Amino acid sequence: MLIAFLLFLILGAIVTVLPGALLGYGCVAASGSMSLGARIALLLFTAGASAATWLMLVGISHMWRPAAAILSLAATAASGALFLTIDTYKRRAPRRPHPAWQVRN
Repeated sequence: MLIAFLLFLILGAIVTVLPGALLGYGCVAASGSMSLGARIALLLFTAGASAATWLMLVGISHMWRPAAAILSLAATAASGALFLTIDTYKRRAPRRPHPAWQVRN
């Protein structure tokens, strides 16, 4: 019985976290032409909207709604922040090494 309950919790976490992670990635991918501040604001708004959606779903018990909302908020924000960081580093101009660091033959 305990194993079935833990399996239920793990599957529920996957079902809750996966859409949030995909939503965070999609938000960063779609906002490529915006400034960094606007992208962060849009990501936070998307994470909040995702959490609010989980709070309003009819099929979830009242006991699990706050947990689902928190998991979705965290997954959306973490996924978006990760991909935003990767995208920011990709867009930076390459930096030349300091002349003193170059090895002379």
